[in-house]
Amino acid sequence: MSLQTAMSNRRYRVAIAISFAFFVAYFDRTNVSVLIANREFTDSLGITGNKFAQGLLITGFLFPYGLCNFFTGPLGDKIGGRRGVIWSIIAWTVLMCAMGLVSNFVVMLVLRIVLGLGESIMTPSCNMIVAEWFPDRERARANSAWLGGLFLAPAVSFPIIVWIVNVFGWRESFFVLAAVGLLVALPMMLRWTANRPEEMAGVSPAELRHIRDGQAKPADPEPIRTSLRRLVSNYRYWICVFSYMGYGLGFWGISTFVPSYLEHERHLGFTSSGTFAVIPWLTAAVLNLVGGMIGDRMPRGRVLLWSGGYVLGALLSYLGVATGTVGMSVVFISAAVGFLGFTLAPMWSVIQELTPRGTTGLGTGIANGVSYIASAFGPALVGALVDSSGSYNLGFFLLAGFLVVTALALAPLWRGHVKRGDLAGVPSTATKTEAHHD
Repeated sequence: MSLQTAMSNRRYRVAIAISFAFFVAYFDRTNVSVLIANREFTDSLGITGNKFAQGLLITGFLFPYGLCNFFTGPLGDKIGGRRGVIWSIIAWTVLMCAMGLVSNFVVMLVLRIVLGLGESIMTPSCNMIVAEWFPDRERARANSAWLGGLFLAPAVSFPIIVWIVNVFGWRESFFVLAAVGLLVALPMMLRWTANRPEEMAGVSPAELRHIRDGQAKPADPEPIRTSLRRLVSNYRYWICVFSYMGYGLGFWGISTFVPSYLEHERHLGFTSSGTFAVIPWLTAAVLNLVGGMIGDRMPRGRVLLWSGGYVLGALLSYLGVATGTVGMSVVFISAAVGFLGFTLAPMWSVIQELTPRGTTGLGTGIANGVSYIASAFGPALVGALVDSSGSYNLGFFLLAGFLVVTALALAPLWRGHVKRGDLAGVPSTATKTEAHHD
């Protein structure tokens, strides 16, 4: 029997499970972006007309989420990616129920902060699972699958939450999210995943060979001190950490106020703005998959894809607020968010390759933590600028400028992100993947 016919392909079920869990997690995070455009919600919390307070609800999640990545990343290395995702699902289920019961801004803000703590282990855990379950040449596509939740969640949440709010009320939107996490995402993680393929029943020897032979890193972790030393001394890794900040600021700064921007700046109603706000996320979902496919076909060009997506996103976001027509504004903003989505799969593939085995949770946690701490200021910054200037333009322009800066910061890695010799003792499969070069 050939290798292909003998393969069990259990790794695909793992990808589906973490993709759905990440999708629901981002549904939870972005629902407030829709609700702050709803008068009943803002009246209930006493923040109608206060854009800074509305942005603070997003910042209140992002800052603790980013800060805790420094701790939950290493925790994920200790307990395993699967358990990290499961804990996160349980946390957000409880918190969604609590948010649906409150009518006070301060209490809602505190619950958003706690949600950031509870979900902070999610991204490092998903990165750990992908790093363990997929060979290097499939990693960009695997990343694009679970990262698609970033964009499918807003695309689905905007019309669904608008409908739930219009028919039932804003509180019910939180209860629905709690039910989906508890009844669907949690059972999928329990039944379809394991920390490592060696621990999963039904993984065939052929699939295990396919995974391990296609990974440039050895299957067994090296001593933790050695891994940590190689991680913190690798300037390429720190360049990537800095550049990821551009994505976080751009994504959250722009996306948080897309419905409000369309409603107040482009004079669309709540229902219409929620409907049009779907288009950027559908565009990002599609381009995220495209980025994953191209990233696996062009492993040597992953950093260039990352930089190019940033520059295009910056240019298009500028055009989105500068144009005079509603239709072209939606087109440009959609394309801008789309190209930010395009960068994610190549970007995480690069960071995963630069992170020694045994420190994947720590390495991805640091990158995610730094990015989210920076991005925490995006929504509040845009909100404050809107309050002071009466326009969204200045905030969007500043975010576009920072995207360009972080794109150019990657220039030292354009010719190669992993240096020969960094993977001393690694099997010869490193050359097979063509993902490691100088």
